[in-house]
Amino acid sequence: MATPAIPPEPAPQVSSVGRIFGVIFSPKPTFESIAQRPTWVLPLILVTLISLGMDSLLVRKADWRAFAQEQLEKSGRLNNIPQEKVEQMVAGTALGQKYSYYVRGVVGDAILALFLASLYLAAFNLVAGASLKFKTALSIVAYTLVPLGIKEILGIIILLLKEPGTVNPLNIVASNAGAFVSSDAPTWLLSLGISIDIFTYWGMALAVIGFHAANPKKIKMGTAIGVVVGLYLFFVILGVGLAAAVA
Repeated sequence: MATPAIPPEPAPQVSSVGRIFGVIFSPKPTFESIAQRPTWVLPLILVTLISLGMDSLLVRKADWRAFAQEQLEKSGRLNNIPQEKVEQMVAGTALGQKYSYYVRGVVGDAILALFLASLYLAAFNLVAGASLKFKTALSIVAYTLVPLGIKEILGIIILLLKEPGTVNPLNIVASNAGAFVSSDAPTWLLSLGISIDIFTYWGMALAVIGFHAANPKKIKMGTAIGVVVGLYLFFVILGVGLAAAVA
């Protein structure tokens, strides 16, 4: 007589706070728990508060006029305008860049999470027929932002230690190859360097583990890697191409 198959035991339930630490130290069982009981509010609120704290500090620490002038000169937008208009353009650009970081701090992480969740949901349902729900995809993505929160905590520490006017808003934490690109390098090269980031790769690794755990029968590990890496490469190529086009 054949022995009946024993269904796998459900993953133990973990609190939202426990999941934040779990994705760092034991991501596989943590994402299995997230897939069974999706939650996304706490990690998204925490990352948003950290981001807002870092961006608020950055607004006070960076020399926005110098930063704006450097960006405008590199783009060539100051080449064909009268000298008396240069200061007006630099001042306006500096003001816009400065306050855009407040906006990014308030809604940036939420928009990023919604965008990535929608993208991964469509990709895995289309490629693998995974039949994922949006809440599950959003919950997985929210916890993959934990490395971003850690990066921004490091950013807060660095900003507190730095003198005003010595901060590069594009690369506060030197965690990517952009930190080694010279200031006079082409914009596309800087864009490429910024995309090669330790914390970005950490988040991608969590996304692979998380979506594989959400439906391991349909989303094999190779499929998860292919989708996550493929989307990353697409947006890197798009960003580098746009940077080269507007330079």
